[in-house]
Amino acid sequence: MAGFSPAAHSQESTESKSIQDSRKVALQVWRDLRTQLIREMQLSGPLRSLVVCKYTCPEILSMQSRKTGWRVAAVSLKPRNSALGMADAWEQKVIADFDRRVAKGEKGETLEFVEIVSEPQGRYFRYAKAMMVERMCLQCHGSSDQRPDSVKAQLAIDYPFDQAVDFRIGQVYGIVSIKRGI
Repeated sequence: MAGFSPAAHSQESTESKSIQDSRKVALQVWRDLRTQLIREMQLSGPLRSLVVCKYTCPEILSMQSRKTGWRVAAVSLKPRNSALGMADAWEQKVIADFDRRVAKGEKGETLEFVEIVSEPQGRYFRYAKAMMVERMCLQCHGSSDQRPDSVKAQLAIDYPFDQAVDFRIGQVYGIVSIKRGI
């Protein structure tokens, strides 16, 4: 078989499986978070939905991290909670690239990025899936006039250094980021 290398084929299929598995986890995180947000918005409105972002989102991410053994995070260049949502250097680069691509007309919902990186601690498979701002997001993440006073007051208490505001529909809010040792 000319041109066939079992080692290269094995590496390619391992990477392909890593991408598929990571994509599945990222989509599950987004579906779970979105479902919880929609439910709370419908039942109680935007003020109550802040609880989803504050407590439920970290629980969803933690559960996926424990289940997979990978680092699964939701990060942004403008995090609400900088202790949990601050993008590292690799993630910042990816989010900036996604921002540029959306500005050029690409559909944000389809954006993902994969890279094998070497760090002092070892080699890692990195995966990122864009999280896009939807209409429902604006009541907590939109401009000041889009956020109800009750939401603004609660955000000032819970997140005095909140940066996750002034987004518009269709913008990249951040990414679901997966980091796996290889």
